[in-house]
Amino acid sequence: MDSLGATLSKEERLCSRKALEALFGGGHRSVSAYPVRAVFMRSGQDGVRVMFSVSKRYFKRAVKRNRIKRQMREAYRLQKGLLQPLDGGLDIAFLWTSAEMLPTDVVFQKMQSLLLRIHESLAMDT
Repeated sequence: MDSLGATLSKEERLCSRKALEALFGGGHRSVSAYPVRAVFMRSGQDGVRVMFSVSKRYFKRAVKRNRIKRQMREAYRLQKGLLQPLDGGLDIAFLWTSAEMLPTDVVFQKMQSLLLRIHESLAMDT
């Protein structure tokens, strides 16, 4: 993939309060590949918008939370092409559900598994 196609632009980030309330309010689906869980739903927007979250419950220090979010963002950025053949928009929240930090290659594999499962789930709808 070329360097321009593997970016994570502002338009691809899910940061609107209204969109987050719609995502977590109901009508969403989730898939899990421990320790990452993905909550997703179709949206009215074009393209895929994502957010990454690590709870303070598991990591009190922001340095550790930020590192895990960086790992998840990089894993998503390099593999987001797995979701590109989809029609319409999609909002996804990636949530870390473990109290332990993992190596980047393991996070990469878990993200790949999640993206494939999301794609399969959405493909079964159509």
